Amino acid sequence: MGPGFILIFAMLPFWSKARHYSWFQAIIRGLNASAVGLIGGGCIFLYTKSVSDAADAIVFVLCGGLASFYDFGAPQTIAIGALIGAALASSNLGQL
Repeated sequence: MGPGFILIFAMLPFWSKARHYSWFQAIIRGLNASAVGLIGGGCIFLYTKSVSDAADAIVFVLCGGLASFYDFGAPQTIAIGALIGAALASSNLGQL
């Protein structure tokens, strides 16, 4: 067994008791909100570093929308992004 399994099984008794406390639920909600903020910041960082023309922006926004709003899985989102990116690669949509 690896350290991850040991950590999980060691935390299960604590987790089952602590999740019923309102202060612990508030901590978890705060951690969840901070994780969403970090993911959003990472997306903005990736956007500014990797998007150089309109075709890139279309693929970025479309794949982000598919994953976020329509609950597409990662493999489907990557495949759709690759297909749309390949289709738009030859187009000259201009610089952003």
